[in-house]
Amino acid sequence: MKLSCEISPDLSAGASEPVKPFDGIESFAYRFGRSYDAYLAAEPDRSQFWSHDRRGVVAYIRAGKYLHVSGGLLADAENRETLLAEFVEFADRRRWSPSFYNVAESELPLFRKYGFQATKWGEEGVIDLKSRSWGGGEYGWVRRQSSYCRRQGLEIAECAPGAMARPKWNRLKAELCEISAAFLAAKPQAAELRFLDGSLDLENLSRRRLFVARRCSEAGRVEGFLVCNPYRNGQGWAFEIYRQRSDAVRGTIPFLMHRTMQILQEEGLELVSLCLAPGLRAGEPLLGDSALVRWALSIGSRHFNFIFDAAGLYHFKSRFRPRFENRYLCVRPKATLGSTWALVQLLGVLRLDPRKLGRLLFDYARKAASRSTLASPAESAE
Repeated sequence: MKLSCEISPDLSAGASEPVKPFDGIESFAYRFGRSYDAYLAAEPDRSQFWSHDRRGVVAYIRAGKYLHVSGGLLADAENRETLLAEFVEFADRRRWSPSFYNVAESELPLFRKYGFQATKWGEEGVIDLKSRSWGGGEYGWVRRQSSYCRRQGLEIAECAPGAMARPKWNRLKAELCEISAAFLAAKPQAAELRFLDGSLDLENLSRRRLFVARRCSEAGRVEGFLVCNPYRNGQGWAFEIYRQRSDAVRGTIPFLMHRTMQILQEEGLELVSLCLAPGLRAGEPLLGDSALVRWALSIGSRHFNFIFDAAGLYHFKSRFRPRFENRYLCVRPKATLGSTWALVQLLGVLRLDPRKLGRLLFDYARKAASRSTLASPAESAE
């Protein structure tokens, strides 16, 4: 089998400047991505492995002997197996262990054929825009949030740097960065989460779309914003980054999402992804899966919500009544303590700020009673 083209910044070797995305990978992520994290393949910290005929690409980050793949197999259906086979050969030659995240159930036979261990690690919330009406009692909560925000004078507008005068864009960018910094300051982590979470880069939106909620009664003050990442050739949009002011109008983010989905519906688009609910219904053993990964997900989702609020995340997403689809972690040959710890380090979820953590622990304990009313997975409507 012909050796494929590969460009690889080695994070484990302490490379000072990762290479820029290979020409074409953004287009492949846009056209062939089938999961919410597909567009993250174009992030500048990813290495790229191209099939020998350049009809497919895999984006990954290397940490020692572990290859962490985001975005999946970026190729059309007829070329995915060739891409995976060549990528496995490439990893095996170097004795590296690859991990693919957010693999769909329909792709499991292919990954198992090439020696990957598959473990469910959560569910992705998907909304079918063409069949969504937003009427009826099950969507009452969403409508109430939107109605309240409209009464408070909030409006939603799409913003793009190329459509605005530069001084106006610079003012908006500064305001959004201020909101983002304050939002992240309220999280226990010392820095932004990485790898499966995008970073806010307003000068390089590319095909991402930015929607902003403004409160007109306060000289156009921005209350919150939403960044959407494309996949499925632009028919799908992942609601990947959403942030608001600490004193924003109640319901700002639900209103942003609801109105943005209505805009996408008006454009005739098909899907919105609310991204992964990690650990959701992942406790049931599957044939040949990793007990280690199941145990880690169970412990994390039950006892460490003060570090990463999986329960609160599910509760919020469930209010939109998405269709939840199983997503899997596929590791070759199998998940180990080493591969699991390498992922935790890569994500940065345990890179904590002690002062922020102490404050959040106090707030978490104070709100324990109210959290007892959070939605449970059994209440999923679709």
